[in-house]
Amino acid sequence: MLRTLVRRSAAAAERPPLTIHNNPYQTKKVWPPDYKQLSWQEQLRFEKKYKRRVILASRRPKWDKGVKLVQLATTVGVLSWLFFFAELEFHGKKYVPNEEIRKGVGTLWGIFDEANRYGDASSANLPELVNQRSDKTR
Repeated sequence: MLRTLVRRSAAAAERPPLTIHNNPYQTKKVWPPDYKQLSWQEQLRFEKKYKRRVILASRRPKWDKGVKLVQLATTVGVLSWLFFFAELEFHGKKYVPNEEIRKGVGTLWGIFDEANRYGDASSANLPELVNQRSDKTR
C-alpha cells in the first residue's frame, strides 16, 4: 500500500481539460461573425457554412433507420389488424372486412379453391368427377 502511495505521488498530475482560457491554440476567426460588418455575399457564404455544419452535426443515421423501421412495423401491424381482425360498423350495419380477405388469402384468390380447382367450372365435369371419387372410396 505504501508503494502505491509513493508511485502515485511521484507520477505527473493529469492536465486539466482545455478551456477557452488555457487553450494554447487560439482561434483565428470569431464564430459566428458579426453580420453587420459583412457584405451580403459573405453573409450568404457564412449562412451556407452554418447550415452545412448544423446538418452534419444533427445526422443520426442509426436513429433515423430505427424510426423508419418502427413506423413501417406499426403501419403493417395496424393494416393487418384492420384487414384480418377488425369488426367495423358503417351506418348501423356491421361490416367485417376480414371475411372476404381471409377467404381470398386462404385460397390464394381462387387458386386453391375447391370449386375452381379444375379451372373453369363449366368446362369441368364436376358431377362426374364427384361420382367417380365416391365410387373409388366405396
